[in-house]
Amino acid sequence: MRIGVVIFISAFLLTACVHLDINKTINALKRIQPGDSQEVVFEALGPPDLRNDISDQRFVAYYQTMAGDSSDSPVTAELCTPIAFENGQVVAVDGDIAERWTREEEARVRLAAIAEAERQQAEMAEAEAQRAEATRQKKIEALENEVKPVPGGNAALNLKLYRQLLALDPDNSRYQKKVAFYEERLAKQKKAEQERAVLAAKAKRRQAWDQAREGRNTRLRQYTGNGIAEMAVHDMGNGSLYVWVKNVGRQIITTHPDHFTLMDSEDKVVKGEISDSLDSVLEPGSISHGKIEYNPEIEPKELIFQNRESGRISKSFQ
Repeated sequence: MRIGVVIFISAFLLTACVHLDINKTINALKRIQPGDSQEVVFEALGPPDLRNDISDQRFVAYYQTMAGDSSDSPVTAELCTPIAFENGQVVAVDGDIAERWTREEEARVRLAAIAEAERQQAEMAEAEAQRAEATRQKKIEALENEVKPVPGGNAALNLKLYRQLLALDPDNSRYQKKVAFYEERLAKQKKAEQERAVLAAKAKRRQAWDQAREGRNTRLRQYTGNGIAEMAVHDMGNGSLYVWVKNVGRQIITTHPDHFTLMDSEDKVVKGEISDSLDSVLEPGSISHGKIEYNPEIEPKELIFQNRESGRISKSFQ
């Protein structure tokens, strides 16, 4: 019986002590105002029963202001009055802003992480840009050393190297001028090469033409015609032909320089000088003869003799 009484009395005293502490805390809380320092609060209330550290600058201290179901019930935030501290000062009393502060802190941490990732990415991009610039400068230096000994007459190689330099440094006015200069020079060189090739081809063709003259004359010197007039030709070279026209008919015919037409390989009329000796009146069996001179660069294709009395006869040089 005595033991039960002792236990009851002890529990009563303990409960009384808890209520006494709570009342003391409640009375002290009434004096706490926003702006008070952490030191003032802790001196007045002592260490908090619970504490929620949100960040380095923010935390919420919880002081028990309600009793639990029993004397040994754990202290929870629901049994406490919160005091919010920011930068060491009270910003709120009896208003639990821990959840809002937690969301804000999580958002701040996320933004800080994003900012840090962006900073690192920017640093990597800057480092990559610096490496790329260093590589570009090395390429420019190497190309400058390569182009320096190239003779100016080698327009193709100069143009190739300066185009590469211009691609590496598009705003470089010296490279722009060099590219324009060697483009023009290379175009002139190609044109000159083409002209030389054309001249060489002409010379080769002319040589073949001259070498074939003897065989050509064997055929040209034979009289051919239409039964009224016949013509023979001798190619003397250097743009000179000797021409014979024979009257093989029974009537008188005439020859005149205007009756002769020389055609080139492109079927164009060749201008030339025709001897006055080809201005003749021919009795049957008689011959008119003389020279026709023209530009020696021209290869004749056909000589035509034509008038009203004799009709048309020709000699082919092909």
